[in-house]
Amino acid sequence: MMVDAQTVYVDDSGSNSKSSVAAAAFCVSTVERWQMLLEKWRKIASDAGFELKDFHMTEVAACRHDHLCDQCRAGKTSAFEHPWQKWSDRKRKSVLTRMAKAIVKYVEFGVGHAYTKADYDEHVRNSSARLIAKEPIGDEYFTFAIQRCGGSLAEWRATRSRIVPLKFVFDTTSKREKREIAKVFFGAASDKAKHENGIEQWFDAELGVSYESRKQTHQLLSADILAWTIASIRSREIFLKGRLVEAYWIARIFTGTRNIRMGYMPKDSLVQWEKDKLNEAAKDQSGISEFRSNNEEINDNSTQRDQIQDGCGEGSEKEKEGEA
Repeated sequence: MMVDAQTVYVDDSGSNSKSSVAAAAFCVSTVERWQMLLEKWRKIASDAGFELKDFHMTEVAACRHDHLCDQCRAGKTSAFEHPWQKWSDRKRKSVLTRMAKAIVKYVEFGVGHAYTKADYDEHVRNSSARLIAKEPIGDEYFTFAIQRCGGSLAEWRATRSRIVPLKFVFDTTSKREKREIAKVFFGAASDKAKHENGIEQWFDAELGVSYESRKQTHQLLSADILAWTIASIRSREIFLKGRLVEAYWIARIFTGTRNIRMGYMPKDSLVQWEKDKLNEAAKDQSGISEFRSNNEEINDNSTQRDQIQDGCGEGSEKEKEGEA
């Protein structure tokens, strides 16, 4: 791989059918910096007494001294694989914040986007706007989330002095999702130029695309931590579900940094997306007036209302997605 090339590690959160929020995250850096991150994480894991191959943010947060995760309750794992089940809150905070600080230090760019599945179903997935949209829209929640992350990555790359080749590494997933990612995320749009206003409209992945397990490719844990954090915060905000303690610890590290961003698409943004697509189609046909949404909730305070509270995120200056 070229010395100055970058690897993008991609993971999702909320793929479980019980989850009401879907999220995805990208973490981007050079091979050299990824190696430095791994060395730091290995030291943290050695000091704390756990293996990176066993680490998964969902299970770490769910498995505590006063509450075991589903795997431990079912006897599939024990304190050997999940030693964090016996950790004090002080040790949990120390380990998670040290891992998050390493991400901030060694990852050149990270972004996570989240949205509620019900809003996506209503205004994108099952909307007539999807049939006439000029951009490809997938069926999987994960695909739409990585499209939003891809847009943020393209904007970040446009600010760089030079564009370097990319390799994308996704966590293992189904054949169906792999096909959809290839079609929706990497597929070139037939009616669009490669760049628009200096921003890439799709990625070529010059150095390839692979699907790997986080148990062997521990760099994927960076995207796992970021995606889980924004999904947990959003779920707690909207549905008052889930424990927020670990997500708050990590978000405090990410918030305010220049290179790590957490964002979400509130319902208003998806309503506006639907309206814009229908209006675009209407304008292409003479004599058809603009579509007007029945949802009149969009107002000047919508972004402020949907911001992550208690210092866990900030409203974006550029996007309506609440990016921090």
